[in-house]
Formats: sequence, structure tokens, C-alpha cells
Amino acid sequence: MNSFFNNFFWFVEGIFVCLIFIGFKRWMKNRGVRMTIWKWILFAAWLFLSGFTIAFITTSIGEGEDRAALMGGIIFGIITIVSGVGIWRALNIKGKVSNER
Repeated sequence: MNSFFNNFFWFVEGIFVCLIFIGFKRWMKNRGVRMTIWKWILFAAWLFLSGFTIAFITTSIGEGEDRAALMGGIIFGIITIVSGVGIWRALNIKGKVSNER
């Protein structure tokens, strides 16, 4: 538990979040999708939702609430997957990769 209060943990966590956004930006640029501010907000909200889902499951397991982890995993997992598919379609991600780098 003390690792969450360590500044180094949050430093590494921030690096991972930055890498996710940089990688997503490059991936979308290679796909030829123009990212507007509302698309970034939508992606960030979905990233927050998926992080919440994982945090809920792992916290419930850590507290010994296996049934809560299972039920929350099912409910939040379905919501995360369905919203992920909806966001995928809203971002209009095509299967073709552009040659522009």
C-alpha cells in the first residue's frame, strides 16, 4: 500500500499515460483520422472508464470481496467494451493505413 504514496510510482504512472496518448496520436495519424478536441475528450473519458473498471476489480479482490469483483467486472466490463466499440465507430477508424508518416 505504501507504494501508492511513493512519488516514484506516480512518476512512472505519468510516463505510461503520456506514452499511451503519444502512441494513440501516432496510430491515429497513421490511420488518417483527424483528431479534434471532442475526440480527445471522448478517448480520455473511455481511458478513465477502463482504468476505473480495472481499479474496481483489483480493489475488490484485494479487500476479499470476490463476488463484488465478479459482478462489478461483468457490469463495468460490458459497459467499457460496448462504449469502446461505440467510440471506435465515432472516431471513424478505418482499416487502411496511410503511407504518410
